[in-house]
Amino acid sequence: MNRINKINNYLRLIQEGDNKIIIGKHNDIPNEKFDSKELKMGIKVEYEHTDLHAVATAIAKDHLSELPDYYTRLKKMEDEGFEELGIN
Repeated sequence: MNRINKINNYLRLIQEGDNKIIIGKHNDIPNEKFDSKELKMGIKVEYEHTDLHAVATAIAKDHLSELPDYYTRLKKMEDEGFEELGIN
């Protein structure tokens, strides 16, 4: 399965022309409109799901469009969960 087929399995995918791919509901929003720290955190987290920077960015932007501090909250929740389980 090629990369485009893998992407198409879990994201809305529109191909324009030969190479340009638009992924995600909020991919048209410029990166500068998001908190740079949150977007950087988000891209790093979303690499769990893909090795493609554009896909990780699109997923992060979708989450941040719904909740601007999504990745700060996610980290807090994970830290609390690991603490409860005694995992450091």
